[in-house]
Amino acid sequence: ILNTCGHGNCSPLISAASSGKLRLVRLLVDGGAEVNGRNPKGETALLAACKALRGEPAGSETIKLLTYLLQNKADPNAQDWAGRTALMYACMERAGAQVAATLLAAGADPSMEDYSGASALVYAINAQHQPTLKVLMDACQVRGRDIIIIATEVGVHGGPVTRRYLNVLPSPNTSPVSCMSPSDIVLKTGSPNSPEERHYQFV
Repeated sequence: ILNTCGHGNCSPLISAASSGKLRLVRLLVDGGAEVNGRNPKGETALLAACKALRGEPAGSETIKLLTYLLQNKADPNAQDWAGRTALMYACMERAGAQVAATLLAAGADPSMEDYSGASALVYAINAQHQPTLKVLMDACQVRGRDIIIIATEVGVHGGPVTRRYLNVLPSPNTSPVSCMSPSDIVLKTGSPNSPEERHYQFV
């Protein structure tokens, strides 16, 4: 019963996680619920919890819930049927830098792509949430990767201006950044000036 999908096609654990009910999540996990069990959309409890954070910075209880799931071997890189991870949903829903940092510390991969070719970085850029974006960029650099963001902004005369940002955030004083396609961000390894640097599609 603990691991079967019932009302709303969710297992009790996934339902409790998406509702932010930490105490119930603990009871279910202690009772043997499968932490990485999935619903028909391919969502795990961790994925569902992050997907449910709609536009509000996560509070301490949410961080505790995510941390508890991760400590009990929730897979931070599990993908739903759209290929999205908990980190992608956290960025998409503007859950905050602390949520992103919690997932990254548990092994979430910021360079993973969903089935449309987008990664957590492009979701953070399109959500225009600079604190989360900085956490992601720092995580990529720790992994030895340089990031180039190609952003289209509005110039002083009202026309579009394309700017390139190497390992820095787009200025918050400019017009909103729009990453319309995966080619707008490039991930590289090695030194930015290295003649042998390798280029990767990042998002």
